[in-house]
Amino acid sequence: MRGNLSKAQKCWARISWVLHAENASSRVCGMFYKATVQAVLLLGSETWNLTPAALKSLEGFHLRATWYMARVNKPCRNPDRSWTYPATLDVLEEIGLQPIAHYVEVRRQTIAKFIVNWPIFDFCVAGKRKRGTSPRQWWGGTTNGP
Repeated sequence: MRGNLSKAQKCWARISWVLHAENASSRVCGMFYKATVQAVLLLGSETWNLTPAALKSLEGFHLRATWYMARVNKPCRNPDRSWTYPATLDVLEEIGLQPIAHYVEVRRQTIAKFIVNWPIFDFCVAGKRKRGTSPRQWWGGTTNGP
């Protein structure tokens, strides 16, 4: 996860510069972010065991990127040199994005559907032991006799 986060930060540094130079709208920036940076960030996330700290780290990067893309809901500096941050959901709505946990869950559900519908499982269940081979434990908990 940390390696992907580092790669995504570098990718975002290159792409954000171009989007800013082209004066792209917030929604267009969001689409480019999802298609490029988020693809790098979440590569392999289907199998990650995300701790709350790791998820917070991913969400922090995601939120900082959305603040950069936003036109209306940007963080602003107060006269006393403190910062005022907009509501997270308002920023995400402006850009057209969801929280990072949503995208991780979508990826996990996609791979789960693929595995469940994979035809190899039908072959394994219907499989027969070849003559001369030793009996083995099958997934269902029974051995398949000769």
